Amino acid sequence: MPIRVIAWGMGYLGKQGLLQILGDPALELVGLHVSGDDKRGRDAGEIAGTAPTGVIATSNIDELLALGADCLVYFSSTVGRDDEATAEILPFLAAGTNVVSISHFDLQYPAHGDPRHVDPIVAACERGGSSFLLTGEEPGFAFGQQLFAILSTIARLDAVRIVEMSDVQGYGGTDSLLMYGFNGDPAVEPPMFTSQVGASWHIATLKGIADFLGLAVDHIEQQWDSIAVDYPIDTAAFGEVAAGRTAATRWRVTAHCLGRPMIRYEKILRLHHAAAPEWETPALAKGAGVTHKIFVEGAPEVSEELHRPRGTSATPTIAVNAVPFVCAAPAGVLTQMDIPLFPPRQFGGIPAKGVSA
Repeated sequence: MPIRVIAWGMGYLGKQGLLQILGDPALELVGLHVSGDDKRGRDAGEIAGTAPTGVIATSNIDELLALGADCLVYFSSTVGRDDEATAEILPFLAAGTNVVSISHFDLQYPAHGDPRHVDPIVAACERGGSSFLLTGEEPGFAFGQQLFAILSTIARLDAVRIVEMSDVQGYGGTDSLLMYGFNGDPAVEPPMFTSQVGASWHIATLKGIADFLGLAVDHIEQQWDSIAVDYPIDTAAFGEVAAGRTAATRWRVTAHCLGRPMIRYEKILRLHHAAAPEWETPALAKGAGVTHKIFVEGAPEVSEELHRPRGTSATPTIAVNAVPFVCAAPAGVLTQMDIPLFPPRQFGGIPAKGVSA
């Protein structure tokens, strides 16, 4: 019997996730939650750009609860709406529906998350006998399974640095890019740095990595840099970005352990591949996309680079691949230290459900 799944949120990542669900032979889409009038009442296949599925998008939570689905996969953003996003999944967990989320960042490592969001979700899992997992690419795989596998080969660790680099010139997520200050004044610190949003994403991540290493974090240091270029840039999100506006941003978060910088995360976003050439750049990947590089100083020294081309994201794929494991797991909140690697379940030559040949 396939696992009966509800998909929640049809933004940029949600549509990719919906396609993954429709193509997965182990899953059956039974419900779809949307928030916009332009999607409500439409067939999920139409929204995904595939053949009709018979599943009609709705904003009615009671209708979705009545389905008694095995799992809800949450693709919506929680930026600026953490309380609302927590409230949205609580009735499903309490009713026994497992939840895989790409957005409830306080639950990545519950010991370091905000109790206002952690405690109700833990209680709902207990009440419904359900499981919850926050996963994705970043936070998620790049800071969990991928990193932990590398660290398991190290005899002595001096420091570890994880760098994410993205060329976002062709990315159409305007609201997301504004949070990082793009097309703004480089002298003004953007909302992602001045709000608690970023802290919930990455400070908890570094503390979770320290937990894996058995280290205590002395303190956290953050640094934000923004750079403009002296030429206009054509972008998907803003149209033309004028010279002098923010064209590249770098966010560095460092956990100090044992009295020195031990664990660092850097996020570098560029509206043009030539912006900020003095910052870290991909060594192997050419063209747009997302690159993760991991540098381990110690014995031995290790480095690894992983590139994903533009238009794809590991975040929704990892979440969808995790569904069978989460449904079979004991009740409670799962973390990156609890989960295995999730293999793909779609293979070449097998047409996806709801996708015309």
